[in-house]
Amino acid sequence: MRASPKPVKASGKWPSAGQHGSVRRMSKALLLLMVGAIVAVFLVPLHGKTLWDRAQRHGLPHSTILAVRGVVSFFSGPPRKRAVASAAPAAAGRRAEPSAERILKAPPKERLSSEDRASLDHLVHAHGR
Repeated sequence: MRASPKPVKASGKWPSAGQHGSVRRMSKALLLLMVGAIVAVFLVPLHGKTLWDRAQRHGLPHSTILAVRGVVSFFSGPPRKRAVASAAPAAAGRRAEPSAERILKAPPKERLSSEDRASLDHLVHAHGR
């Protein structure tokens, strides 16, 4: 003889099985919220610029990349030792100082005639008013 599936009477003010929240539903809701936040960061403009544009102006993506690299290097283990290269290839890779013969002279500056200077001054004063 087998026992019934629910031999104990439900007591207290517990919600029924149909009213319990499920982890699967909550994870879907959280995923939708995260996707919405990511879309807002990249696509929704506030005062003419998206949040991503403002972050780029302040250098946030570069600092984020540096932080992620630091975390990855921390968890990847101790740094590997590099083989010491001989000094001869390093000296050969250096560039020699440029000689005076290779330095190019600057092109001559343009000179304005008195008529061109007068017309330019007239244009500047006309647009400045």
